[in-house]
Amino acid sequence: MKEDRKKRFIRALTFVIILFAALFLISYLINNFYVKGNPNVTGRQRSVAGIINEPADTLEVIALGDSEAYTSVNPMVFWKEGGIPLYLVGQPGQHIGETLLALKKTLPTQSPKVVLIETHCLIGTDNMAENLGKVIKGELKSLFSIFVYHDKWKQVLSGEEVADDNYFKGYEIMTTVRAYGGDDYMDDNTGSRTEIPTESRYYMDRILKLCEENGAKVMLYSSPSPVNYNPAVVDALTRYAAEINVPYYDFNSHLEENGIDWNTDTLDNGDHVNLSGSIKISNRLLSFLNENAELEDKSNDPSYSSWNDLLKKYEAMVAEMTAEGQ
Repeated sequence: MKEDRKKRFIRALTFVIILFAALFLISYLINNFYVKGNPNVTGRQRSVAGIINEPADTLEVIALGDSEAYTSVNPMVFWKEGGIPLYLVGQPGQHIGETLLALKKTLPTQSPKVVLIETHCLIGTDNMAENLGKVIKGELKSLFSIFVYHDKWKQVLSGEEVADDNYFKGYEIMTTVRAYGGDDYMDDNTGSRTEIPTESRYYMDRILKLCEENGAKVMLYSSPSPVNYNPAVVDALTRYAAEINVPYYDFNSHLEENGIDWNTDTLDNGDHVNLSGSIKISNRLLSFLNENAELEDKSNDPSYSSWNDLLKKYEAMVAEMTAEGQ
């Protein structure tokens, strides 16, 4: 009987070892033969794959976050107005665990001076069990890329995965205007005091440590959004930023001075900003970054000529989409 238990244990252990070895092998193949050098990765992982394929040690700033980030940070504004090479790693619904994962994939080849995070990924409403599930899922994704790209194999094998041209260092031009007609959401001081979830604190601690080890300064900002922000949320974020000693800028409390107009600057009734809003936000963020870090203007560096070429393409596409009313 004891010998049978020993054999069963050895078989189970052998199975687990083979399984983990297979997962590591598949993940290695994905990272080196699918992601690396592939300009046609689409979907949620497009920005992660894009920054992995940027030339090494060329980025001054990396911006991260969910849809509030990828609609509000416009890398072409940073380049045009300040000569700052910034890459935007935004994903729909990116939670803070994915923010850490993107950084871990990026920092082996990049040495940014600033890591800029939009704060919506820090605020969650999940319960403890859901948060624990996200932590476990995030750790598995960190170990095995197969869990990140598991839904891509059909497109890869069929050759159907082809990325569109509307992509500028992680930013997509969106000129749609759907105005926000609600009340002044930052005048409403009702509601309970919001706290930063434990899960977010856990991941932010790891992000801060990783950035410190790599010589990058963390900064936070909140994009203007009546749908997602209110005084209680901003108060919680302000206190948290002070607690972890990182610079924080909230656009919701500074709408007028930044020229945010809800009749023209939102694409979906106050949830996200459009192109017009992203230009205003990015200009202010450029100042915010320069106020808190020593960034280098690369506009006259000949090794960045591709950024100037991309800027021309961006301006031509903006002119075309604006003329067509897209």
